[in-house]
Amino acid sequence: MLIRQAVTNDITQFIYFRKLLLGGEDNNGMDEAFRSHFQSGLSDGSLVAWVADDKGVVISTVCFSLCRLMPRFDNPSGIVAYMSNVYTLPDFRRQGIASKLISEAIGDLKMQGIRKILLHSSDMAKPVYEGLGFIEGKNYMSINI
Repeated sequence: MLIRQAVTNDITQFIYFRKLLLGGEDNNGMDEAFRSHFQSGLSDGSLVAWVADDKGVVISTVCFSLCRLMPRFDNPSGIVAYMSNVYTLPDFRRQGIASKLISEAIGDLKMQGIRKILLHSSDMAKPVYEGLGFIEGKNYMSINI
């Protein structure tokens, strides 16, 4: 198994996994929006993504959307990475692949000076993230406008 940064040839697999995550694998209505997001993000650097590749087949993915916020003492660069699109094909689950993929991606982000990663987790995935050192926060509010 090879863990590597994603390339534009991986976009179709990212779209497929995104649709599975959202429960709309038979819904093609968002394909162009997903494709545009992945293409523009990968090309301008606002999205960084990694894949686990098993003999040329992408079996697991993770994405990070990069956002520049005001610098803080605990995050001097101000760059925050929002982790999403974490998905592993069912036949490859419970083998530590997602943990290895995320760990390697985090190591690369850290080398780039990124010190803060945020995510929203399903209950099923929380143990994986906690095992990687993530802690659940309480000071988060949002509004849909």
